[in-house]
Amino acid sequence: MKTGPDWQRTGYKWITMTGLSAVLLTGWMLLDSKMVALEGQALATTPQALGASSQVLTAKLAYKQGDTVTLMNDIPLFKNRRDGSVAADKLGIEYYTTKNEKYTLASVRGEWVQLKSTEHGDFWLPSWYALKESRSMTETAPQSFTLQSGSKLYLAPDSSTTWSFEKALTDKAVIVAKWKGWYGVSIAPRVWNKESSTYRPGLFWIKAQAIEQRMNVADGWFQQDASLPTSVIRHLTDIKLNKATTSKQVAGWLGEPDWKESSSNLNFTGYSMSIGQTWRYEREDAQFLVTFNKNGRLVRTRWNLAQDNRNAVVSDWNISRADEYGFTTKIYGTTLPTTIPWKPVWTNQGDINYTFLQAATDDVLLMKGDDGGFSGDYYEGSIYALDRHSGQKLWGINGGFGRQQAEVDAERKYVTIYTDYDPDKKKYVDRIRHLNLKNGKVMWTYTPKQNFRLNGITAAKNVVVVDNPVVESSSNSWLTVLDSANGKTLWTRKLATGYEILNKSADDPYVLYWEKNKLVAVDPQSGRTVWSLKGKRSTIEQFWNDPYTGGIERLDPFATTNAERWLSLDNQWLLLDLNTGKKLAQFPARVGQRFEELNDGMLLIRENKNGNHYGEYEDFTTTLYDAKTGTTRWTHKGKIERGLVEEDQMYVIKNGYLAAVDYKTGETRWNAKDTIATLRHPTNQGSYLVIDDQLLLPMDENLLVMNKKNGALLGRVHDVVMGNPEHRDRDAKNGMINRIGNEVYVGSSNGRFRVYEASRLQEAISP
Repeated sequence: MKTGPDWQRTGYKWITMTGLSAVLLTGWMLLDSKMVALEGQALATTPQALGASSQVLTAKLAYKQGDTVTLMNDIPLFKNRRDGSVAADKLGIEYYTTKNEKYTLASVRGEWVQLKSTEHGDFWLPSWYALKESRSMTETAPQSFTLQSGSKLYLAPDSSTTWSFEKALTDKAVIVAKWKGWYGVSIAPRVWNKESSTYRPGLFWIKAQAIEQRMNVADGWFQQDASLPTSVIRHLTDIKLNKATTSKQVAGWLGEPDWKESSSNLNFTGYSMSIGQTWRYEREDAQFLVTFNKNGRLVRTRWNLAQDNRNAVVSDWNISRADEYGFTTKIYGTTLPTTIPWKPVWTNQGDINYTFLQAATDDVLLMKGDDGGFSGDYYEGSIYALDRHSGQKLWGINGGFGRQQAEVDAERKYVTIYTDYDPDKKKYVDRIRHLNLKNGKVMWTYTPKQNFRLNGITAAKNVVVVDNPVVESSSNSWLTVLDSANGKTLWTRKLATGYEILNKSADDPYVLYWEKNKLVAVDPQSGRTVWSLKGKRSTIEQFWNDPYTGGIERLDPFATTNAERWLSLDNQWLLLDLNTGKKLAQFPARVGQRFEELNDGMLLIRENKNGNHYGEYEDFTTTLYDAKTGTTRWTHKGKIERGLVEEDQMYVIKNGYLAAVDYKTGETRWNAKDTIATLRHPTNQGSYLVIDDQLLLPMDENLLVMNKKNGALLGRVHDVVMGNPEHRDRDAKNGMINRIGNEVYVGSSNGRFRVYEASRLQEAISP
């Protein structure tokens, strides 16, 4: 047998593989459960077209209709019978046989048998694989080969269904199996992904005497000195890797990775976190990610592919293989984010998925842990503190799946925490605890007298405000105000049905609530009304209660908030001075409207022509508005959000993608849509952060680094796993990524929280 590098020269024929167990590996599943027909795939219907008579075949089969059929693993299954008129690389195979499925014989047609699958319905299989003699075939190491002129591919050994071995298959074929005088050949699909489907390699047979040369495929497929095309490596990994594969095997086959990183949480919410390791192999046109659990077993893989026509990319879906969801393909834009080795000063590994910075002092970081689960999938949250200098955990309170709130006092020495569930006792218990922020020591507690749950807490200057229903599930309340120094009740007030408490933090000068068509500001210590403002409650939704919006302002965990607040009364948005109740600005509130206050005080107002809060981008218009002067600077079509103003430029998310607009005109200066991804509705989490000429923004799973001048994608930060914490838009906007001076604080979706030096980013980009 010939071995060595010559197997790649012109004339050698490729057939993808990875061991028979890999070659005949899992199938691909449709995301929307609809099968998509491929062009030119005719359905053969006659015994003459499809091989030997069913009577001859039935005589050799050991099964009758309804019997359970014993099959080897990883044999391709067909939705319809095929003949030689359908190209060998266009058979539309999505499923392979697996050991976990039960197959029963439904019918015999020519040299095909129809099987009923317990998982996926009816499929067709070349009948040879149902014969006892087929079980003696053996797996071989991947081999490329050359064939004699005029050689054919067979559906199965001695099958009457054949294909000519066309030149176009040269780089798609690899030997993966052997049976008597035959070799099994894997052929990669012409198109791997289309719409909601992912296709798999087919398995064919070649007579041994037709093969002129066979050459072992050398290991180290991703090594820098290797010249294997990405399409060939994709074929090999598809058939070779499965969930029995070890990290040692991957290192042998693929070579050492370019990067090793902590994985995302490998467990579902409701279970203890399990962080494995992800290996990244990076090329210009593709990246391959392989994730192992703590025991070094493969649990998932993913191909990141660029939209550049080099890898038969025709879809903007992120698609999983049919029977193993961990094997996925993700389509990016024209540029893949390469890894930037920006090293953190310290890293804290938490025990809950998402880590959001809530508040900070010179020595302490107050954190929120959240498992990211939505609604019934939410199991665990926590409040905890980290040493700002070392990242060491100082203390923590786990609230299980109950509600939790944390209010830092005005001097930021203490924090009041409300939880309504005790995960140790596994029952609902309302508790309000006032803790020393540095050591977690409980200074005082407050226990409500009633047996039903509170509505929650908030704070004003030097007080904790408790919202206590009069009776269970009532719409009126006893407003109870506690001295934050000792927890003693200062005063109480019964609020009528329809009330709303409007305090946001201990920086608020007064206790603020709306009741009986009046907005009231009350002295926190005495309960005396300081000022009031008449106004009916707006009939339009107060969108600060919408968990899918990031709120009006961007809150800085390192700074106190000012005494100005946007509130809605009489279907008007009012900017009030909380110290005096004076109206500083106002504009009409409308259905379908959302707005945000920029870092210079201007407003970015989005409105949907259909009155919806969501919808297609073309339904929106966005206006830059100066509320204090009542002037509109510009209005443009589209949805523009998450604005950050820097001199004459504003960085935004425009129609889902990173962009920069001229601050005076609103005209787009650059847009990263084509560069980054192809998705119609991408997901962005967190806020922009500027470091010199770089622009950082969490997007999907990556912390991206862009050139702020032209929008060029510089890469992604090493070993940072972002995510999409649904329903936590405010937490993500305010607490996922922050900067103070030279310190950059970054959260994640795998329990990690880090601090970086801003001054070290540039050298990481250009080492």
